Amino acid sequence: MEKPIVGAAAFIKKSGKILLTYDPKFEFWRVPGGKIEYGERVEDTLKREMKEELSVDIFVDRFLGFGQDEVVIWKEEKICRVILYFECHIVSGEIKKSDEVTDFNWLTIEEIKKYNNLEPAMMDYYKTHTH
Repeated sequence: MEKPIVGAAAFIKKSGKILLTYDPKFEFWRVPGGKIEYGERVEDTLKREMKEELSVDIFVDRFLGFGQDEVVIWKEEKICRVILYFECHIVSGEIKKSDEVTDFNWLTIEEIKKYNNLEPAMMDYYKTHTH
C-alpha cells in the first residue's frame, strides 16, 4: 500500500534573499529539506536535514504553509509528497555542498518564482501562499 511522504523544507533567509538548492536526486531546484522520520518532530527534521545537506545549524522561525506534488524518482517509481514549509535562519556554520545539494543560489522570492525547473511542491505552494 502506498502512502504519501511528508517532508519539511526550510526557506532560509539572509539579507532579504532565500536559499535555493539544486537536488540531483530529483533533478530540480528547491529549498532544502527532507522526509520526516517516524516519531521525529518537524523542527528536528529541519535541523537534521540542514546539518546533513548544508553543514549548518538553523533556528526554525515559523510555519509558512504546505505544497503537494507527485514526482518520479528512480526510473518509473512515483511518490506523492506533502511538504511543510518553514521560515528559518542560520545560527552557525557555513553552507557546504553535499551529495544532496550540488549547487545553491541566494534569490529573491520573485526570482525564485521565475526560476526554471522548480520543485513541483514549491510551485503548488506559491499558487496559494505569499511571504
